[in-house]
Amino acid sequence: MSFELKIKELMADNYSGSAAVLDKLIKSILIYINSREIDTAYLRERIEKVAISFPDLAVLHHFIQHFFEFLDRLEEHSLSNARMKSRIEFFIAEYTREWDESIDNAAEKMARLVQFYDKRILLHSNSSSIHILFKHLAVRKIFPSVYQTMSGPVFEGKIQAGVLADLGCVVHFINEAAIGKFINEIDFAVVGADNVFKDGFTNKIGTYPIALVCKEAQKPLYVICDSRKRSPLNYSSRTNAMFEKEAPASELWAKAPDSIKPVNYYFEFTPHNLVTAYFYDDTWINLAKNDEGI
Repeated sequence: MSFELKIKELMADNYSGSAAVLDKLIKSILIYINSREIDTAYLRERIEKVAISFPDLAVLHHFIQHFFEFLDRLEEHSLSNARMKSRIEFFIAEYTREWDESIDNAAEKMARLVQFYDKRILLHSNSSSIHILFKHLAVRKIFPSVYQTMSGPVFEGKIQAGVLADLGCVVHFINEAAIGKFINEIDFAVVGADNVFKDGFTNKIGTYPIALVCKEAQKPLYVICDSRKRSPLNYSSRTNAMFEKEAPASELWAKAPDSIKPVNYYFEFTPHNLVTAYFYDDTWINLAKNDEGI
């Protein structure tokens, strides 16, 4: 598939988690530099379109910022196409190695500090961090019982359910709207995050109601992600930040009557006071008043 088609396919991706979206962008860049003479202005333009399509994926924007800074330095020198290609491949290899290890470190930390053996765990949406966490558990021969949400409106929870079933977990596939019915059957919930602000985190729509039900039922809610997603800002003060555009209305109601307007968004904010603990590659933060959930 050509670079242009890969970029268009990526911009239409509403199933993948942030790490998977970044992986697809990186693979698209590698296709580009191996298929034609490198035009950095053209490459930047296409990558910026991807950034606009995913305004709230911190991991993606972290890579793009660092990659553009790298291109700035690269453009200061008159390099042959072969040399430029080699430099870009090296940058991508080093970035990928560093942050692949980071996600593994966050998963290893959580697998070590949280009791997963013989537990029933609620999961939402589809997150590469969750996949890696459960791979760490599988290595330890720990296979929790999972309650995986469908994660509407595009039901990407099916992807995660398949990954965890393949790892050996028993997976109960449920509608997130029914969380109140199942909350007493679970021990705790684990979710990923797209951004972590000073006052809370953003994740797939449906996370906030799950967090509220967990709080009411006194069930821990754990968040796992790598440190690229931490922001020094409060969510409520993001005056200069890009905000999510409305998603296709047809995903909620195709050909809705003229008098009905479907309103569709993919992400929402959940405040810190509903979170038990955050697990990062470089640290973990317990927000609970006691250690009962850990």
